[in-house]
Amino acid sequence: MFFEGSKIPHATLVENTTDPLACKRLQSLENVLVSSRNHGIKNVILSLKGVPLPKDYRPNPSRLVLDNRECRFQPHVAVLTTGSTIEAVNSDPIFHTVHLYGLRNLNLALSPKSSKIVQTLSRPGYVIIKCDIHGWMQAFIRVDDHPFHAVSAADGSFRIEGIPPGTYTLEIWHEQFGPQETTVKVEAESVSRVTVYYRVSH
Repeated sequence: MFFEGSKIPHATLVENTTDPLACKRLQSLENVLVSSRNHGIKNVILSLKGVPLPKDYRPNPSRLVLDNRECRFQPHVAVLTTGSTIEAVNSDPIFHTVHLYGLRNLNLALSPKSSKIVQTLSRPGYVIIKCDIHGWMQAFIRVDDHPFHAVSAADGSFRIEGIPPGTYTLEIWHEQFGPQETTVKVEAESVSRVTVYYRVSH
């Protein structure tokens, strides 16, 4: 995942007037994280569409620890399979809320140094998470009924393993740059490589 444009964009910064002593005064929305070295884009969600699955297939569930740390959700972007759960953790010395929108509509209050389990995510889709106390805090989670998905690293790289041979649509989503799709051909016993660009003109 790479950015192509005449000027590298940067994340939006906002002033923390709520708890500047507990967290940094300037907070990043983390909405655009582009590497100055290779223009790789971090936190792009990628998911294959149409991968054949066995009858009555159920993906292995997992647990995501969503930490409220320094007035940010960590991780900012994640992928999960259906049946997985989220553990909301507050590592800060102040109150936070974990407010889920989308697949789940749920609002949890988290006192300092506490944690709570969010109920199982049972169907595919997106979950947007915000904090009602600190308006800049947000996180994005995609839930799929298969494991053929990933989130791009700081250098823009990503890896999806165990894909059966075939031709698929790769769905791509970024909170700032939006969605796009591309076709991916996967061959048996080989590594398929795909390079995707977000092109922004100035």
